[in-house]
Amino acid sequence: MLKLSAVLLNTFKTDEYTNKETGATTPSRSKLQLLIKKPTKNGSVKQELIDISVKDEVFLKHKDSIGKTIEVDVGYFGQNITFFGI
Repeated sequence: MLKLSAVLLNTFKTDEYTNKETGATTPSRSKLQLLIKKPTKNGSVKQELIDISVKDEVFLKHKDSIGKTIEVDVGYFGQNITFFGI
């Protein structure tokens, strides 16, 4: 497990999605918008906005922390790292 430390810019919930062909429904998700600092190859730092899906209890824990630095347990995948909440 990895801890991501970032500034929380926003929280939101996505809409429920229904597949028109199959009728299968995907429930809404709780998301955090985070501003992360990402080092570049030349040594400078780039700020990047990311959205991560998190469990409802994580969402509720942080929803009143807008503008503050928070820590979130995350996993990642891919060569260009993509984070997801745990």
